[in-house]
Parts: sequence; structure tokens; C-alpha cells
Amino acid sequence: MSKFIKYYALEIYTVISILVLVIAGIVGDLSILQKFVLVYIFLFILHEWEEMKYPGGFADLIAKMIGVDISEDMKRASRIPTSILLLTFTITPFVLSQYPITILPLAFLGLFQGVVHILAIKLFKCPRCYSPGFVTAEIQSVVTIILFTYLIKNNILSGIEYLIGGLIMFACIIVMQKTITMMIGYKYSDVFKNIKK
Repeated sequence: MSKFIKYYALEIYTVISILVLVIAGIVGDLSILQKFVLVYIFLFILHEWEEMKYPGGFADLIAKMIGVDISEDMKRASRIPTSILLLTFTITPFVLSQYPITILPLAFLGLFQGVVHILAIKLFKCPRCYSPGFVTAEIQSVVTIILFTYLIKNNILSGIEYLIGGLIMFACIIVMQKTITMMIGYKYSDVFKNIKK
């Protein structure tokens, strides 16, 4: 069973996310924030497939940058921590929509994705103005800007809540990245040493 989950992590994440979308469609009567969450879920599905399959290659760029060979099985298994993060960030604010702060880690992740994929073009020395996942990452950023505009215009959250949401997102991203680097037998700190090279 564990081999199946490791090999089909992306597909399992996709099925779970689509089920959430279907259930949300059946339930109906959703709040504005829940509708934003559904948009993110849809974009995250597309983003994961753009990074890993169509056209894919994001894992190969990272492997090349840090100087390691990653097997196909490991590339597939690396979607497990990513899927856990994405499901946590999307299902939590959907279920707890009465607490708007819960959508902030998700929103900051959308913004973060856009910035990272722009930086990746230069960092990975991509031959064209594209890194795998770029298109959907930039759409996530646009959705985040729209969401922040809505939250600020309606004075829904305080400044300290934005800070807490951003810190939660960064803490979770670091844990996810550390988990992935440990899975491939690498030290997280060594990644940054190789980036400097």
C-alpha cells in the first residue's frame, strides 16, 4: 500500500481535491471565502500537474541545482509532503470559513508561488521566460491579490492576523521542504550552499 501511495501521490492528491470540489458543488450555499478556496484547489491541481507532468521537469531543475540524481520513484514520492501541505491549507479554511484567518496561509502560499516561479527562471537559468509551474503560479498570485483586496476593503482581518498567516505559511513551507530534502538523503542547509554556487 505504501508503494502505491508513493508512486501515485500526485494522482491521489488530484482525486481527493476533485472530490472536495464535487462535494462543495453538491453542498452549495458557500461563502465568498469558501469560493476562493475552491479556486485555489482547482489551481493547485493544475499547478502540480504543470510542475510534474505537463510539461513537468521542476523536480529535475531542483535536482540539477543541488547536484543530486533523483529517481522517478522519489520524484513521485516527493508529492506526498506537498499534497499534505496543500490539502491542509485548502481544507482547513474551507471547513473553518467562519474564521477568516485560516485562509491567510493559503493566500500567502499563492503569492509565494508566483514570486518563486519568477525567481526560478533566473535561478535555474531557464533558456526561456518559463519555469515548470510558472503559468498556474502566476494565476495563483493574481487570485491572491484579488482576495487580499476583498479582505482589506471589507476590513475583515487585522494587521497582526496577516503577520500570523504569513508566518504560518513560511513555517509550513520550511517543514515541507526539509521533509522532501530528507527523503532524497540531503541536508536542507546544503541546498542553500549549492544555490550560492
